[in-house]
Amino acid sequence: MNGAGALRAAVRRPLSLAGGIGALALTAYALGLMLRGSRYAGALHYVDASTLLMLGLLGLRGALALRHRSDLQAASTSLVVALSFVFAYEALYKWSFYLAPFGPPMPPSELRELAIQGATALTVLTGFADGRLRLGRAAGGFLILFAAGWLFWMLAGYGQIFQKSGETIFAPVLPVKLPSEAVYFINRLTKILLCLAYFSFFNPARPEHGQTR
Repeated sequence: MNGAGALRAAVRRPLSLAGGIGALALTAYALGLMLRGSRYAGALHYVDASTLLMLGLLGLRGALALRHRSDLQAASTSLVVALSFVFAYEALYKWSFYLAPFGPPMPPSELRELAIQGATALTVLTGFADGRLRLGRAAGGFLILFAAGWLFWMLAGYGQIFQKSGETIFAPVLPVKLPSEAVYFINRLTKILLCLAYFSFFNPARPEHGQTR
């Protein structure tokens, strides 16, 4: 594509262009932090840099995979997928502290937050409704690996980074004692696997006639 063609494409798809630039900037920012040895972004209330990197990559994936869809469909779906990814992980993370309805009662404030997170995560279903997203073998495989990693974390006592090395939330079922670095690794690994599943949701196939409006 020549310069004039690229300019026309940008004018026709301003939302996708803005989203792609934002995703690229977020990716570069996260990589910069990680290359400097910083795990967290202090300017963003100490969000993990790897999470920002995942969000940036999801945004870029959406802009490219949905380029045959309308500008609004591509931009909005990419945003919904990114938000759903973050809130799905956060909802499961919060629920795992209480294991409702089997664990301790969840405080009303936590329950309200869980409901908001869960509802936001479920917005990803809108993308499956008209074929913008699909659950293929790759996504299914990553979801299975994610579930296996999370189950191991729970059976190992659901240790947290803020705890002392070896301490856990629950009594471990497995005879393992995870140091803080291992807990951080499991936390990041499960989030990466969930991100890869969401990354695989995007359907790059051209839509049928009449589906891009």
